[in-house]
Amino acid sequence: MNDTICTLVDNSPVGANVTSSDSLDLSRLHNSFDVINQRYFGNAISASIIWQVPKGLVSINKGTPSLELNATEQIEFEQATKAIESGHIQKALALLTPLADKGHGDSELLVCHMLKRNQNTDWQVYARAYNQHFVTEMMSPAACYYPESRVIAIHPHLHEREVPMFVLRYLIYHECCHQMINSTEAIPHPPEFMEYELKAPFRDKALLWLDKEGFPTLHSAQAPLPAPLQ
Repeated sequence: MNDTICTLVDNSPVGANVTSSDSLDLSRLHNSFDVINQRYFGNAISASIIWQVPKGLVSINKGTPSLELNATEQIEFEQATKAIESGHIQKALALLTPLADKGHGDSELLVCHMLKRNQNTDWQVYARAYNQHFVTEMMSPAACYYPESRVIAIHPHLHEREVPMFVLRYLIYHECCHQMINSTEAIPHPPEFMEYELKAPFRDKALLWLDKEGFPTLHSAQAPLPAPLQ
């Protein structure tokens, strides 16, 4: 899945800006880029920076969070899995159903399978509840780096929202990290990348601002999730 910023392959010329405006003030972008490049990267970053809607969408999980088990509930869950392994299905159901009813995803999945195996139509209730954890939405990121053309694109909506300087400089820092550290679409932020990214100026404050503005961020990024039930 993915987050505030993305790295994409750009097959178009640098001047072919998609949904961008020449009337937007570029001075803030250039000045901020120069400051970040000099202060944090020793002018090692070679890139152009533009106002442009990033060419790509990020899939963000908007589903209901799964219940986090407390110590007692975790013991009950482990007892239930052992009961399943030993064939004591009714005991497992008795332990797991309360957890599933509270919204624990793994319990919902197990209860669903056991009820379906027993031809109990209530399995559909737990299947729907489990699937609610996997509601996704496609969103445009706040910024993006195109490695082939060495272009950093900053979403024009941020200009319209009069983005605070600390947010703009955080985004630029993040994109500069993409030039320094190679990444893939499957793993856009490998550990080596995050070592640099975590040192970004005003990082937490900037991510909170972007969250409030509705942009996908590293805060909203999720670990890969299992497929929902069909």
